[in-house]
Amino acid sequence: MHRYHHRITLPLIILTLIIVLGILGIGFFNILNNKNTTVPRGANMSVLGIELNQNINKVDLHQVQENGISFVYLRSTQGKTYFDDDYYLYRDQLKGTKLSYGSILTFSDESTPLEQYNYFNKKVGKYSGNLPIMIVPAEKNDSKKYWEKLARLTTYFQQSGRSVIVADNHQWQKLFSSQTQFLYTGASLKKRKDYSFWCYTQKGRVKDTDYLDRDVTMFAYLGSMASYQQLYDSDLTQ
Repeated sequence: MHRYHHRITLPLIILTLIIVLGILGIGFFNILNNKNTTVPRGANMSVLGIELNQNINKVDLHQVQENGISFVYLRSTQGKTYFDDDYYLYRDQLKGTKLSYGSILTFSDESTPLEQYNYFNKKVGKYSGNLPIMIVPAEKNDSKKYWEKLARLTTYFQQSGRSVIVADNHQWQKLFSSQTQFLYTGASLKKRKDYSFWCYTQKGRVKDTDYLDRDVTMFAYLGSMASYQQLYDSDLTQ
């Protein structure tokens, strides 16, 4: 009886094992990565933050603090009538942590800048946090008139001695005063020097923190840890 020796059999088995082990390794890495706090892709950022609002309740801020988060932005007012139901709750809880915080004002074209400024002051008061007040457009609007109104709103805050950051990818920079900071929104950061903060995902997660396992809006501070601590560290500014 003749026996036929297949020379390719052993190399094929080895190759198959390598492929299988590679797939298993990638799967394990993805499982491990999905359990960690989401960080900006391709960037070494050490100062990360999240947004909290009434749609994400019962979050333990001590868990947040222990899992790589340095600051929190709280959604507050929109226009002259809407106020987030959990703003006061989270603001009070933050006092028992070392997290820095700021407030988000969502700008609406349905009321005047002055009406929105007054409503924010009525509901939030002077305790808006030690981070700049973040002004976010309620809609995508590329008209110059819309952004001139938003710029007027920032001026009201700045004239009262408060710092402001605007969620705009620098398209309308010339309408704002030199004091205004900008937030970049998008997965790939461009022209880093033009921005102070970066909203790098709205699909993030925070490790080992209940209710923050998906769809979390996350921010990164674009300066150094030293400059962040000097400007915004809660131990120094609260």
